[in-house]
Amino acid sequence: MKNIISILIIALMVGCGSDQNNDSSNTSIVSNVLENFSSIENVENENGIALFQSHAYKIANEQINFSKDNVEDMLNEAKSYKHCIIVIGDHTIVKVLNYDDCKQSGSWRACMPYVEGYIKKGSYDYQEDYMNNIIGLPDDQERTAYLFN
Repeated sequence: MKNIISILIIALMVGCGSDQNNDSSNTSIVSNVLENFSSIENVENENGIALFQSHAYKIANEQINFSKDNVEDMLNEAKSYKHCIIVIGDHTIVKVLNYDDCKQSGSWRACMPYVEGYIKKGSYDYQEDYMNNIIGLPDDQERTAYLFN
């Protein structure tokens, strides 16, 4: 009986340790992208954009799902944060570089900031342009801004 209890305690400790390691590795993808945006290209054996998104919602200071109707409000809110990373589905990720360098978009009805981003089409296609040119036209795709300080 004593051996069974010892085994259960050891198994519980190992299990808890694994969760802590997972939490650490889960946040590292987010930290890596915030520190070095191009690190998204180095994620192996998984879609880095989907992996980022699955962990960013846990640690972002704020997240905002946006559409044409609230994009201007989202961008105004994002200006008060250090980082704004936008994810569209599991295929596009952008980082706002400059809110002041923006271009009016007729389809989005907002001044879209200058960003860098990746579109995943098998490999990652790096782009640097105004946000509307990378995230596409307003449609029913889920677009989420993750805001970090």
